[in-house]
Amino acid sequence: MKQKVFFIAILMMALAIPQRVKADDFVFSAVAPSGQTLYYQIVDGNARVSPPYPSSGYNGCSKPTGNLIIPSSVSYGGQSYSITSIGYYAFNGCSGLTSVTIPNSVTSIWDGAFSGCSGLTSITIPNSVTSIWDGAFSGCSGLTSITIPNSVTSIRNNTFSGCSSLTSVTIPNSVTSIEGSAFGGCSGLTSIFVSSGNTIYDSRDNCNAIIETSSNTLIVGCMNTTIPNSVTSIGGSAFSGRSGLTSITIPNTVTSIGYSAFNGCSGLTTVSIPNSVTSIGDNAFSSCTGLTSVTIPNSVTSIGSSAFYGCSGLTSVSIGNSVTSIGSSAFSGCTGLTSISVTSGNTIYDSRNNCNAIIHTATNKLITGCQNTLIPNSVTSIRGSAFSGCSGLTSITIPNSVTSIEGYAFSDCAGLTTVNFNAASCTDMVWTSNIFSNCTSLSTINFGNSVTRIPAYLCYGLSGLTSVTIGNSVTSIRDDAFYGCSGLTSVTIPNSVTSIGSSAFSNCSGLVSVTIPNSVTSIGSSAFSN
Repeated sequence: MKQKVFFIAILMMALAIPQRVKADDFVFSAVAPSGQTLYYQIVDGNARVSPPYPSSGYNGCSKPTGNLIIPSSVSYGGQSYSITSIGYYAFNGCSGLTSVTIPNSVTSIWDGAFSGCSGLTSITIPNSVTSIWDGAFSGCSGLTSITIPNSVTSIRNNTFSGCSSLTSVTIPNSVTSIEGSAFGGCSGLTSIFVSSGNTIYDSRDNCNAIIETSSNTLIVGCMNTTIPNSVTSIGGSAFSGRSGLTSITIPNTVTSIGYSAFNGCSGLTTVSIPNSVTSIGDNAFSSCTGLTSVTIPNSVTSIGSSAFYGCSGLTSVSIGNSVTSIGSSAFSGCTGLTSISVTSGNTIYDSRNNCNAIIHTATNKLITGCQNTLIPNSVTSIRGSAFSGCSGLTSITIPNSVTSIEGYAFSDCAGLTTVNFNAASCTDMVWTSNIFSNCTSLSTINFGNSVTRIPAYLCYGLSGLTSVTIGNSVTSIRDDAFYGCSGLTSVTIPNSVTSIGSSAFSNCSGLVSVTIPNSVTSIGSSAFSN
């Protein structure tokens, strides 16, 4: 009898314990005052709002919708716990939520807590909250305004990124830390104000921007920003994603433009870079599709990687005589670029013979080209991504002075149809080069008599390639040289060739005729498979 009573007692205790949704994450549920089922974890003696499966979100469980009121406490196992935080990705992707009221007990809103809540139009953040973490409200595209309470001390990366309907932001005097991309992609932002009394940031002269007072760095701007004359630098991601910004005047007090400062400002048509600017950071103007011309002043010494990447409206670029460093892919994806020049007097770069390209003088390396580039005979190498995304380029002749071409040099040149290849050695064409990657229109390659070997992977996967002429100085065709060139129907290999590498013509499914001369002494494995 005692055993039976003991068993019943154990069973009743088991039934009283909330079910674990997942064995390694102790989560329990309770109904909120507004009627939705919410999930919680007990952390350090307090309750944290959580997704039902902390490691994988809602995973099939119903997401809360409508107007949500989060309670200040929740009961579990006969004990009441104060709700002090909204946990990691607690409401991630709950697009049906329209409004949220957060209780005064909450002190922190964690990473991605409300990310992707696209239907959210209203949220009340209480004065108890001191920190809002990375991406907490990212992708809340329905939010039009938000009041950050005077208790918040830090706003982290991407906190409000992608809140495209957000028009106004007020920063209270308690905030001491704002990370650069906190408001990235807030394309509708028209008004920014920092409360008086904030000792770290200000909005001097009603500039509609956030300025770090001690360094005079503008860290967040909007489409109505007027940059004050006292600003000395534009911080990283300061105007990122402000597609409504059409023009901006940078005063001559500014000495640096930070990484991604104007990234994605697709409506920007006019910008004047003053002579005071000495550096332009990585991705500073990338994807500014409305720029039509850029003059880099003589004061600028460095241009960061991808600084003007994807500026499809850009037609001309002039590089000042003080530029000593140009990062990789600085002008890649500038599909309309027709004119490139380097100011005479520059000791590091030149545009010799009016070649419409930027050449590193000491090494004779071509680092940036455009659709009108004529590669001079003095060029010995072509940098990776030099012509990347140059869709207006239709043909190119590579002279016999060239000894190396780096990876992706002509990638995504969608209009390129003909390459005349006279380069003699090209020893730096490595296995993963993909020099002509995604050149979907490339149909003809002529290997001139200066070419001694056809490098590995040179034409890898060029399905549109229909014609190949191999000059009589070629002695070897390397591994995978024409792998996957399914448009090739016939190839004539000259008597100079002695070796054909492994998979050299593998998967050339349209190839019906190949002439192999007696001079060939070795053919690699799978050279003509499939």
